[in-house]
Amino acid sequence: MSKNPLNKQTVLQGTLILTVSWIIIRILGAIYRVPLTRMIGDVGMGIYAVPNQFYLLFFTISSAGIPVAVATIVSEKMAMGHYRDALRAFRMARTAMLIMGLFFSILLFTGAGWLIRSGLVPNPDAFLGMRAIAPVIFFAAVTAAYRGLFQGLQNMRAVAYSQLVDQTMLVAATLLFSYLLLPKGLAIAAAGANLGAVPGAIAATLMLVILYRSQRRELLELVKKDFSGARESTLSLLKRVFSTALPISFASVAMSITAIIDHKLIVDRLQLVGYTHEQAIAQYGQFNQMAMSFINISIALALSMGASIVPAIAENFAVKNLERIKNQVSQAVRIAVVFALPAAAGLYLLAGQLTLLVFAEKSAGVPLAALAGVVVFWSVHLVTAGALQGMGKAIIPVQNLIIGIIIKLAITYYFTPTPLGIRAAAFGTVVIFIVSSILNVVAIARLVGFSFNFSRTVFLPGLATIAMSAAVLAVYQSALIHVGGNTWPTLFAVITGAVVYPVALIALGGVMADDVRRLPVIGSKVASLLEKMGKS
Repeated sequence: MSKNPLNKQTVLQGTLILTVSWIIIRILGAIYRVPLTRMIGDVGMGIYAVPNQFYLLFFTISSAGIPVAVATIVSEKMAMGHYRDALRAFRMARTAMLIMGLFFSILLFTGAGWLIRSGLVPNPDAFLGMRAIAPVIFFAAVTAAYRGLFQGLQNMRAVAYSQLVDQTMLVAATLLFSYLLLPKGLAIAAAGANLGAVPGAIAATLMLVILYRSQRRELLELVKKDFSGARESTLSLLKRVFSTALPISFASVAMSITAIIDHKLIVDRLQLVGYTHEQAIAQYGQFNQMAMSFINISIALALSMGASIVPAIAENFAVKNLERIKNQVSQAVRIAVVFALPAAAGLYLLAGQLTLLVFAEKSAGVPLAALAGVVVFWSVHLVTAGALQGMGKAIIPVQNLIIGIIIKLAITYYFTPTPLGIRAAAFGTVVIFIVSSILNVVAIARLVGFSFNFSRTVFLPGLATIAMSAAVLAVYQSALIHVGGNTWPTLFAVITGAVVYPVALIALGGVMADDVRRLPVIGSKVASLLEKMGKS
């Protein structure tokens, strides 16, 4: 019997699995917004965005930190051979999520009218959408407990499959419902789009329940072999689950509240300088729904790595292997930066072209260009926050994030009614993660140390990014002259960047054989090739 019954993967394997999943999810998320935007327009997208923010707020209050909390405890207990407590922690979390998910679903459904009347939601057209999306909170909360179990067992496949099913059904249902309801008016069509999240949430929950039940017997066999005699009390386990979950949920709540405040600030402050209410909502839709779609795709690897590193760090922290933690965190940060730098440069250079290509809205490139730099700092934040969570220090990245949020809201308030306009909100978002990522690194350095190789983490990838940027601009300008239009020049430029950057990075010595050797499937072959090139 293996120590971990549920198909455990390494950090790099788990990261790769989750990254592929997240990229597919984010691409689907960006793609479906194209026909949706063309159906309901900027104003409809602005209406559609508001219920999503309140769903996210209520979900994060109830259960956003549960996957990390359950994963941390399960991973720690499995590493120590306390299998019975690992299963008990999951079961208690699942019961809590059933209750809390139901409560907050009902709360959002019944409270939608009050949110409109109180003025917290400045757009009455969002009422139906908030009611339509309310049931998703219940299913997402239950799903959170199951994902925490599989993440703690370092089985990222189950997590990835459930996310893919959820997103695929969301895309299909969102487009279908909004299309069918469009003749009834823009507000109802936007509510139909919000309702599209329900089938995917149900399907993801059912999938994880089935996966768990299919492998429960093997896990129960491990429980029978638990002769450690260690039994943590129910109250102690609950305290540990929620002491980890609450800070993470609080951070997510803070981000959700920030988005809601951002919505009101942007709409109100833009109207001070002459925008109509409809124009202000359209600007917000370009920022929140269009520009952010590209950012979300670009941080997919860091998001996956942040999730994968939590149980690995928790496992090492349980046995006090601090040197291993130091090396894992340093390597993860380096990988995140190496992938984030070219992504940020590409989004900045081709911002208007990309939003025109995907959303047929070139003006959305204005907030995208301003946001581009956030890819680097958000990536570092995600990885370092995951490491701190794995060490049981979840409150630290929350405190750091809140400091950044306070500065961001001040920037949005004071600088939106200036020539910066919507770019002020984008710059504020960048500032959040500049602050939080730096403070997270400082905290990790104090706890376990932090090995920072400036040359291989920043300098060499930076040089490769500059070479890539030059090639991207040259190809785009050439294609624009010889082919014309926007589609093909933009696609040629993107492909050029994807080819030139890794070649330049390898040529400069930014990637060595040891960096890729542990990658699943292709790692050993790529490492052998690099060794032949003298990159050992």
